[in-house]
Amino acid sequence: MKRISIFIIAAIASFFTLCNCSTNKAIDLGQPVDKSAQQRVLITTDLEVDDMNGLILSLMFADHYDIAGIVWTAGMYHFQGDGGLHTLGEITPNYRCNAQHCEHTVKNAGELRSYRPVDPTWLDRILNCYEEDYKFLSQNSPDYPTPEYIRSITKIGNIEFEGDYRFETEGSKFIEQIIMDDDTRPLVIQHWGGINTTVRALYSIYEKYHNTPQWEQVLAKVVSKVRLGGSGEDNCRADSKIDEMFPGLQSGGYVMGFFNYGSFFSASDSPRRAADELQPYLHKEWIMDAYKVNHGKLMEQIWLMAEGRAVFGEPYIYNYGLIDFMDWGESARMGWGPASLVSYPRAQYKPYDWAFCQFGCASFINIGLRSDVKNRRNHNTIVMWEELAARADWAIAGPENCNHAPVVTPEKSDLTCKAGNSVTMKATAKDPDGNKLSYKWFVQNESCTYMDGKAENLALDASSDLSASFTVPADAKAGDLFVVTLEVQDCGVERPMTRFAQYVITAE
Repeated sequence: MKRISIFIIAAIASFFTLCNCSTNKAIDLGQPVDKSAQQRVLITTDLEVDDMNGLILSLMFADHYDIAGIVWTAGMYHFQGDGGLHTLGEITPNYRCNAQHCEHTVKNAGELRSYRPVDPTWLDRILNCYEEDYKFLSQNSPDYPTPEYIRSITKIGNIEFEGDYRFETEGSKFIEQIIMDDDTRPLVIQHWGGINTTVRALYSIYEKYHNTPQWEQVLAKVVSKVRLGGSGEDNCRADSKIDEMFPGLQSGGYVMGFFNYGSFFSASDSPRRAADELQPYLHKEWIMDAYKVNHGKLMEQIWLMAEGRAVFGEPYIYNYGLIDFMDWGESARMGWGPASLVSYPRAQYKPYDWAFCQFGCASFINIGLRSDVKNRRNHNTIVMWEELAARADWAIAGPENCNHAPVVTPEKSDLTCKAGNSVTMKATAKDPDGNKLSYKWFVQNESCTYMDGKAENLALDASSDLSASFTVPADAKAGDLFVVTLEVQDCGVERPMTRFAQYVITAE
């Protein structure tokens, strides 16, 4: 099965100062960011239900990164077909679709003329939702892209068959255009489905330029700029030989990140049950009040288990909006899934449990956690659930009635210190809403290289809110890394928001 997993325009610099009616304090949302300085990401998706949730979250957090495109594509689990003219095996002999007989409607996956086709109207409807929510979202953060821009970068790619890159499409031409434009930032092309539309774009570039005097320049541009994130839902990357066409082509820029806990992890009888501390955020009691109901059009569209909506094109065994269980073993027996899952146990859920989410953009959300530090903590995921709840308010109310994240700025985040000596870390912090702040300093042991991250009770003096001293152990070796984190959260609010500052100390 598909992996389950638990945001461009240059804005005019200005300060947003609004009256907070409940506190009589000014709200300072700061200067708009330069979108051209953010990570540039292009999303391709097969629009399975996990991707639907991921796209909704991508728009809710779109002030954190620069979305270059949203392109509908095919994958091994979802393709639309060409109206019955061809089968998968005729178009893509080296297919990966692992369906067996689909309740005996075919003899094997190669005979499929379409497979779990997705709703062709969904993208347009979700953009309508974003447009309705944008009025208030943009008041709470001036860094959201306009609905007009998002519409202009949303395209249909190669959706007929898994691994099908035979023809240029609107989506492949758009990806080609983005690759070849004058923006020199790394372009992370994420593949939440198959890679075939991106392959078609690269193939077109090769066909146009490889026998021309411009080829060496084009090759250098592509391999320095493009980052291919995830490509496991078809074989066309290897079949097309694009890595031979573009030697040095880079991969990367795709991490599931936050919200990768689906209902698969929340059921009490699931073999991969989420930790107890995460459970409250995966069930109806919190979800409905926090963001699902009366929190704008986008969050209303989040798919939850057994909520009463049918997922277009899905057989009943995968129609998680109607059913309150996951049974991949049964899907294998019915021929919808691979035979290897036949012994997988069924897990039972409650209505409105959190459903699936593939949200590759989560790794580009900036809450102060460093990308060069190991930050796989359940607590950080809880911080992001709370952030989502606060942002859900942004879709329905102006800044005076919403909460906003503290702004935390480390004075210097990379430090060196001799073994046995101490080093001081400092930061500044303010809250846009004028709320009081709480502060917590701690050594992130699992992120340290000293004693393989297993050291405990390292000496940290955090007697001040915005400064702390750390003592490097006397037996530390030169090059040992220590990670100290400052966590700042606003107090006295229903939907708190948290930001971090992280310091890396290198032993001399």
